[in-house]
Amino acid sequence: MTRLFGLLLFFALALAQGLGPYWQEVQPPGTVCSDGSPWKFYVSPGDPKRVLIDFQGGGACWNAQTCAPESRTYRKKVDPQELLLAQGIYNRMSIANPFFGWTHVFVPYCTGDLHVGRATVDYGGFKVHHQGARNALAALEYVFRNYPKPDRVFVTGCSAGGYGAVFWADKILSTYKNVQIAVCGDAALGVATRDFPGNRVWNARLPELPGLGPNPSVEEIYRALAQTYPSAAFAQYTTQLDGTQIYFYGLMKGEASPSQATAQEWALRAQASLKALAQEKNFTYYLAPGSQHCILPRPELYTLKVGEVSLLDWLRSLAEKGQAPRVGGQ
Repeated sequence: MTRLFGLLLFFALALAQGLGPYWQEVQPPGTVCSDGSPWKFYVSPGDPKRVLIDFQGGGACWNAQTCAPESRTYRKKVDPQELLLAQGIYNRMSIANPFFGWTHVFVPYCTGDLHVGRATVDYGGFKVHHQGARNALAALEYVFRNYPKPDRVFVTGCSAGGYGAVFWADKILSTYKNVQIAVCGDAALGVATRDFPGNRVWNARLPELPGLGPNPSVEEIYRALAQTYPSAAFAQYTTQLDGTQIYFYGLMKGEASPSQATAQEWALRAQASLKALAQEKNFTYYLAPGSQHCILPRPELYTLKVGEVSLLDWLRSLAEKGQAPRVGGQ
């Protein structure tokens, strides 16, 4: 009760000073966005024993068409819009927030490479700095220095941020030994074409896990993580017909707008992936109806319910207990 009162007092003082939901800006040297502008990340202080590491989403690009300066498939500068809107998990004042009182580290995304790129690419007349790995590592090293002994860590992200969460989970898990850790991708199932060139184009930093090949799928990474770290929890959230994931799957297939056949193909592959990963005891999922993309930054986080299980209860159980039921699907 004393801890709760202290946190409420902290946030009340922040509001009184005109700060709103309180975020500290950190700008590490040597970091960069896709257009060459500076990169930075944000920290909202809370309980140092409970740390939320949150990778921002924002599309991706991998060729001259998708990476063009006028392209809208990826973010080119730091834009912490989620913090300004303060919805979903970014509503730091709501005691209904599953991460109320936690330290929240927000890792912005502006490199078009799912947070793992290590290349600056000339696409014929213009360059894109795919340096997401450098940026993400700078944020993680800050976390490791400033929060050396947490009790609980929750690693997540929406869309491209969901891939950042799973691609960097091995680094977090290997650093925080004997800590209760859950990794949850929001709208980031990784359904892709076999010839998708992203990792090669970006010179991606990929997880270092036993049995992984040179270009593993997201499903293979989740499986390797679950098997390598059996005491950790791994999870995915998605809607059944996520419009944005289907859109990017269509782009991989060369479709400017995804066909109905592509949407159906994505949906079948998405559910097959969840079913396959459910063979791992420490993997769970929340499959919601509809086509909405992402849930973490949305007000629906507080109202969504599938069957008898609310998303809030599911997230709380995953964060606090390291386990949650499988929800939705066949």
